[in-house]
Amino acid sequence: MTIEEKKQLLKRYGEIDDRIEQLRRAKENSKLCEKYHNVNFNEEIKTGRVKGSIVEVTVEKREEDWDKLIREEMEVLYDLRIRIERAINSIEDMMQQRLLRLLYLGEIDEYGDRTRYSFLEISRILCYSERQIYRIYKKALINLPDLI
Repeated sequence: MTIEEKKQLLKRYGEIDDRIEQLRRAKENSKLCEKYHNVNFNEEIKTGRVKGSIVEVTVEKREEDWDKLIREEMEVLYDLRIRIERAINSIEDMMQQRLLRLLYLGEIDEYGDRTRYSFLEISRILCYSERQIYRIYKKALINLPDLI
């Protein structure tokens, strides 16, 4: 795995929270929709196996579909998150680990918000020059094991 590929996978860590929130909002919005077309839904109505009005069954079926979609996608996202965290934790140099955590994973404040830092901010936190932070970063990416 090249260094650029490692960078791209590490950047995806920050997108995970956003994607999970998007899925939750989409699920809530789906409850507001009155009609939902699904091949299985139409077949169930014709055979009479489902009781309730069309709208009630439609909303219920939509919720089941969203729950399944969200569950499957969240499993993939959490799996990626765990692989990234394990890869960072496997680096022996603690300074390299800390740098990658601050840059890609960030820190969570008391409100549950995640804050990621720039190279300049990291240089102030770790008490190194910005140039030295870039050197440590380059070594950290080389030492980072493949995520796939």
